[in-house]
Amino acid sequence: MSVKKISLKENIKKTIHVIKVISGVSKKYIFVFIFQSILSSLFPYIAIFFTYLIIDGVVNTLPKADIMIYVYWLIAISLFIGIVRNMLSYLNQVYSVELNYNLDSKIASKTFELDYAIVEDNNTMKLLEMAEEGCHGNGGLKAYCEYVLSGILTSIFSIIYGGVLLVGLFLVKDTNDTSFMARILNSPFSIVILLIGLIISFLVSRYVMKKNNEKSFEVMMFNIDGNRKYAYFNQICNNYKFGKDIRLFHMQDMFLNRMKEFRENVEIPWREYSIYNTKMMAISILGNKALSFIAYIYVGLKAMYGLISVGNVVAYVASIALVSQAVNMIMERYSKLHLFNNYLDHYFTYLNLKSKKEYGTVDTIDLENLSITFKNISFKYPNQKEYALKHINLEIKSGAKLAIVGLNGAGKTTLIKLLCRLYEPSEGEILLNDISLKSYTKDVCDNLFSVVFQDFKLFSYSIKDNVSSGLDGDSDKVIETLKKTGLYERVHNMPKQIDTVIYQRSKENGVEISGGEAQKLAISRALYKDSPIVILDEPTAALDPKSESEIYEHFSALVDKKTAIFISHRMSSCKFCDEIIVIDNGEIVEQGHHNILVKDAGLYSQMWSAQAKYYLES
Repeated sequence: MSVKKISLKENIKKTIHVIKVISGVSKKYIFVFIFQSILSSLFPYIAIFFTYLIIDGVVNTLPKADIMIYVYWLIAISLFIGIVRNMLSYLNQVYSVELNYNLDSKIASKTFELDYAIVEDNNTMKLLEMAEEGCHGNGGLKAYCEYVLSGILTSIFSIIYGGVLLVGLFLVKDTNDTSFMARILNSPFSIVILLIGLIISFLVSRYVMKKNNEKSFEVMMFNIDGNRKYAYFNQICNNYKFGKDIRLFHMQDMFLNRMKEFRENVEIPWREYSIYNTKMMAISILGNKALSFIAYIYVGLKAMYGLISVGNVVAYVASIALVSQAVNMIMERYSKLHLFNNYLDHYFTYLNLKSKKEYGTVDTIDLENLSITFKNISFKYPNQKEYALKHINLEIKSGAKLAIVGLNGAGKTTLIKLLCRLYEPSEGEILLNDISLKSYTKDVCDNLFSVVFQDFKLFSYSIKDNVSSGLDGDSDKVIETLKKTGLYERVHNMPKQIDTVIYQRSKENGVEISGGEAQKLAISRALYKDSPIVILDEPTAALDPKSESEIYEHFSALVDKKTAIFISHRMSSCKFCDEIIVIDNGEIVEQGHHNILVKDAGLYSQMWSAQAKYYLES
């Protein structure tokens, strides 16, 4: 992958856009880095100007007191600028934290905003990785300001200051020397000599930076996938939750070898780039030395012919060097601007992703008579040829207790994901109270379901926050919900009760909970939300038979008059339900009450018989 070519106009347009984004995130940060650029460019010229005055004062035998005044001014101004620069540097660090936080928040907010189906897509995950790289890596917005924009601004101010000091170099002086060389050096057109040096240095730097950026971007894009895989394995090795399996199955060498492999694959292109970069820098140094050589000869000859003073020699040579550096820096940083804009394209591309899911305007729904209808629903996952669900027709009445059973991969969880609008049906329609699910507003859809998926996630926060999801944190309601799921006694005996943090990912010492306790906590979270439809996907998989029995015995009280949908491999859960549907290979193959289905010779009866001994022993 090569650097995408961007015209000057496009670069300026993109730069203005980036500045607007940064300004919207942190105006103070923009102000600080601009002020830093002004002072950084001014600082060396202060030293040059007063050094020139001091040297000429010594050569011209000025009084010591007059010379010391220059020294005092130099010290005072340098001290003042140094203090201000340190203050700005401190403020830069403070505001850069705000900048990075807000940039991360934009990515996180966009990720939450996007459709689940889009986020889960592999192409989106790759784009997210590149967006994060653009935001914080070589193309980071902080580096964009402090390295690229600040460098360009500093260089522009440096050229202005240098130009002011160099005006005297090209003024015509009164001299008695009428030699050919003196006339050439005393002509304002002698500036052409320096311009030739500047042009040589500029062209060499331009060539070097262009080649360097192309190579750098190529290596960076090549390594994104390798870095992502390395980070994944590194995260596994550092996550204590994986520790038991890794130790017991002796997987350490496998993970370490994979990490080494990905690390080496990433490092090889960078080593090659480092060698290439060294060669290019050598060429750039030669170009700069050519300018220095021309400048020293030109200024030295002017001094020899009495056209400038000794102090002028120091000031002019230093100023020419600084102007040369500024011109080269503008070229270099503009080249980086071009490169960084390519990086940041991924960041802005991700932020500009649009959700495909559509919502309607219906903002009310009759919860007392809530019915769900699956009308000829078929669905296949993105990039898959086979349908996960085929021609599903199903009606769930208000307050019904429905069990969905079937073998692994039959399509049970997929059905629930469609109902919750995590995915959209490929064919058919889902109706709520005979109105298409798409016709309701997002708020209505979000508040309809309390779901516990089989791969539910808890977080290293307090019990209270995990149950209430940070919605309102009603302590009494949290305790009441924990009592319903049989978890309150365990929580009551914890160090801080419902304020106890779980897991070792917080700054506080977390409490480890068992798989069964985690599952009860997840069920508590679903019940706390108090949605009209409760969906439990394998809700008792990690529970022991006694705890499972308690959950089912109190099932009616737990869900009250709500509509409840159970997905389970354990047939015992089905006895508590009004109706059972059996899904096989994406289709509903049986439907009815437990007592009826168990007598038939269908799939449900086979599954029941296979687990009968387990139920008897339980």
